[in-house]
Amino acid sequence: MIQRRDFLKAAGVSAAAMSKSQRFDASQGSASATVPADTKYPKLAIKTRYSPQRLAFAASAGYEGVIVDVNEAFDPDKLSDSQIDQVLAAARDAGVRIISIESMVNHLAPDPAVQRQTRERFIRCLELAHRLGCKFVGTFSGGKPGASVDEQAKELAEVLNEQYLPVCEKLDVGIGPENYPCSENFATVPASWEKVFALVPNHRFGLEFDPSHFVRQYIDPIQTAWDFRDRILAVHAKDTEIIQPILAKVGIHGRGWWRYRIPGQGLIDWPKFITVLLQAGFKGGVAVEHEDPFWEVPRGDDGPEMAQERKDGFILAARFLRQYLPARLS
Repeated sequence: MIQRRDFLKAAGVSAAAMSKSQRFDASQGSASATVPADTKYPKLAIKTRYSPQRLAFAASAGYEGVIVDVNEAFDPDKLSDSQIDQVLAAARDAGVRIISIESMVNHLAPDPAVQRQTRERFIRCLELAHRLGCKFVGTFSGGKPGASVDEQAKELAEVLNEQYLPVCEKLDVGIGPENYPCSENFATVPASWEKVFALVPNHRFGLEFDPSHFVRQYIDPIQTAWDFRDRILAVHAKDTEIIQPILAKVGIHGRGWWRYRIPGQGLIDWPKFITVLLQAGFKGGVAVEHEDPFWEVPRGDDGPEMAQERKDGFILAARFLRQYLPARLS
């Protein structure tokens, strides 16, 4: 799971190593379908790479949309206007929305040249999101080794206020970091969020809230969601299981005492969590992020079509979450 995220942070698998079936392909859409109408409720989605086959699967499993990863095969610097139009047509044919895109990069990269390139490319991601009709772009907050949280918060606030948010205002797009703890993502807990939000009052900057990461840190995800409800712009739906017999032997600094699960198969109280979203008026994407080893096989996420075992995990997650999300009740 960590290795896959490392690939994501590096902008995906290199194009040279990808087979033809993994390269960008906006063809092979399904039969014409109706894209779900926008509602005042949260939109159930899957987080995935782009392919027409994945869009079609999402619709068949009862999802309203997809959250698409930016990578070498889905690159704002490589997609032509006609390819973007084909992506939109494929989504319409499948009957789903592309709700948002994600570019997990280090906005505080220590190397000035890398930092400049990263920030310029992220602005192009914002422009791509706008072209796709998205209202949100997920990312990391960034991280600078040796810098304090206060220093990183100040630098992030500067790039947000001076570079990103003016573009967001123009394009009607929001942005926010996922709270995945890693060296390239310093703002992942309430204490660091408070520092950044104090410097960035614009609510187009918020959170891509993933409750699973709090469980393994013994932070209450429900209370945290309530405390920051007005800043939640997107949600990752992932659960976490704590394996108490292993924890009792190795402690919190050991390994193997927790693992990610699909929603409903871990410790999160999903009715309470979704109630917070509904009470806050959240109507963005609730994207199932599938990192559950029980519903996976080796290389099950390779290629344009997912393995059936992986699909089963998404299907079960949709069945569980649909109990609490009001859309598509008929």
